[in-house]
Amino acid sequence: MGFAKNGKIGAMRTPLYDHHLALGAKMVPFSGWDMPLHYQGILHEHQIVREHVGLFDVSHMGRISVKGPDAERLLNFLSTNQIAGKKAGSATYTVLCYENGGCVDDTIIYKIDENHFFLIANASNREKDFAHLSNYASQNAYDVQIEESFSQTGIIALQGPKAQDLLTSFIPEIADLKPMQFMLISNDEKGPFFVARCGYTGSGGYELYGNNTDIIDWWEKLLERGKEFQIEPIGLGARDSLRLEVGFALYGHELSDSIFANDSIAAWTIKWEKPNFLGKEALLKHDSSKKFAYGICLLEGGIPRQDYLIFKDQIEIGVVTSGGFSPGLNKGIALILSQVPLQLKDIIAVQIRQTFYPAEVVELPFVRKTG
Repeated sequence: MGFAKNGKIGAMRTPLYDHHLALGAKMVPFSGWDMPLHYQGILHEHQIVREHVGLFDVSHMGRISVKGPDAERLLNFLSTNQIAGKKAGSATYTVLCYENGGCVDDTIIYKIDENHFFLIANASNREKDFAHLSNYASQNAYDVQIEESFSQTGIIALQGPKAQDLLTSFIPEIADLKPMQFMLISNDEKGPFFVARCGYTGSGGYELYGNNTDIIDWWEKLLERGKEFQIEPIGLGARDSLRLEVGFALYGHELSDSIFANDSIAAWTIKWEKPNFLGKEALLKHDSSKKFAYGICLLEGGIPRQDYLIFKDQIEIGVVTSGGFSPGLNKGIALILSQVPLQLKDIIAVQIRQTFYPAEVVELPFVRKTG
């Protein structure tokens, strides 16, 4: 827990907080944490990740472990995606739903073995996710132990086309990882250290999970050796523009307790063939009145933002859920939620202040994913 100069309790700080200050980061409050927004500018850092390699501190994300004989059964029932039967070392993107169909969170669930999993929660949802898992397990007599470890451990993400060359110079065996796989690198008295071939940028790369001491050590080592690969530290601003370009959902935008999973661009996670999962009945009932998620590119300038209204034939049809400037396309892009079905190449309009900007419905992702 961090403290402000006046002695009052302030925002939480990751183990890399002092490193961010030393690197000249612009720090901002984010979901209760002091986090770097950028170091050298968002557009510059965006291009570094697309063309070279960038290093992110994402230690503000929640880490929750689930252990015990019923761990797999519990997580499979609480997930829209299939968890049971996956191989050890697999990572699965999924959505956790309430019984009424609203979204608790989107998360990645990592399977160490059938009795041991851990999941990554969005920073703003860490406590809510922990309570959701714990309450459901205790109320339904699942034999599991659920613990969170955000204060003792951290996460860094190494992303970009040169990420593999850099990381394999330290850990050659991670070259064998396929996307959405992870491996245990070490496990000693300080705790386990994992490397996953995951990330939320669309440029390929890895995420490293370990105790705070190891995270600091790896941050320093990667920045030092990464100089030959043109590495730079990257802030949350570029993390958001990178994920938007490849059409990834962000909780509070594309998903929420009032936006159902089958409304969103994360609808692909719903495995309807599963015999049952929490919220399935509500999602099935909702499917007849669902909304429709699309990507749009603006045709004549303008930068769309969340909650801007969208129109078709001068009739309001929905809202922007995420929007911004795409450095890769050099134009405004947005993810939208429409009350009516649309087709690729349809022309709609986004209201930005008092002006209506034409936009085209396009196929996602906006920018091709790599790695």
